[in-house]
Amino acid sequence: MTAVFTNASFISLNEENDIYSVMVINGKEIVYLGYNTPICYDNAKVIDLNGGYVLPLINDMVYYDISHADCSVLREGERADFIVLDKNVLKESNSKILEVYIKGKKKV
Repeated sequence: MTAVFTNASFISLNEENDIYSVMVINGKEIVYLGYNTPICYDNAKVIDLNGGYVLPLINDMVYYDISHADCSVLREGERADFIVLDKNVLKESNSKILEVYIKGKKKV
């Protein structure tokens, strides 16, 4: 399944910590980070992340120390493909995890 995630700040975690506005997932792989949805994904499912901040795939999985964040769906040490936060963790601490995605699907 291909999904286009929009309305969020996708933190790339590259050397420059670039922040993008669109992320495309195919299965559990991130296939695109950018500013506009490429035409080839026009028929993909679109998921609005309501202005959150996203930490995408890091070494196959995200490991986020939730002792510094409020999270009701991800236990400390549990891994996810990416997480949606309420704040930019590069600039602010004490962020709240809003959503967790494992294998491209939202964990409820």
